[in-house]
Amino acid sequence: PYGLRPGGRAASPILRPAYQGSNPISDIWSLHALRECVAYLPRMARDPAGDDEARSKMCLAASAAGMGFGNAGVHLCHGMSYAVASQVNGGYWTEGYPKPTSSSSGDDDDGHGLVAHGLSVAINAPSVFRFTGTPGQISDPFAEEYSRDRHVECAMILADARMQRPNGASTAIRALSEKAVRDQPGEALANELLEMMDLLKIPVGIRSLGYDESDVEELAKGTLPQHRVTKLSPRQPEELEELRGLFRDALDG
Repeated sequence: PYGLRPGGRAASPILRPAYQGSNPISDIWSLHALRECVAYLPRMARDPAGDDEARSKMCLAASAAGMGFGNAGVHLCHGMSYAVASQVNGGYWTEGYPKPTSSSSGDDDDGHGLVAHGLSVAINAPSVFRFTGTPGQISDPFAEEYSRDRHVECAMILADARMQRPNGASTAIRALSEKAVRDQPGEALANELLEMMDLLKIPVGIRSLGYDESDVEELAKGTLPQHRVTKLSPRQPEELEELRGLFRDALDG
């Protein structure tokens, strides 16, 4: 939350950080974007050329999301995404993105793959939400309750949208009670997100991008310097080992 930034209020506007943390104005835009996305993104994925309403709604949702996190900021999902995107090898290339044409000498082929930014963020999110949404791991009581409320709210938005989709009630994850979600909010949110990723046929787990256990160390080291975003996480990975744990958990979703 913006009121809990280390150091408190900046002495001068020019000393304010680029990202402010969650705040009431950003909340309006971000929650609206989430609700629109879970309602219309599956429709657009099913019929990208024919469902004009879904496309229009997603264009507006994208704008709303940008206004939401553009000043509030992002955190571990993004911090981890930079390592995932920069270290992938040529074995993975996001579908739909053109590959560069190599010259006859092969000088243009650097062996690097391509993970689209949105994918590199989303694929880490279930692991991150299990970490940030584990109860009792944030020392400040207000921040702990605030974080739990956010995980619960987002999980319930995804669950409600799932239940309203055709055959939504027959999926492996049944209807959720808010009490059950509050007991394990990070796990509940991660499970709902995995359900959405499966519906959209998004790759699950960074192993699907070609990574394995031997890559965890370098991925963690690549994330460690990303303080611009990682310091906004409601739960901070205190040691390199916690980042290793996040990537190990992200291997298979």
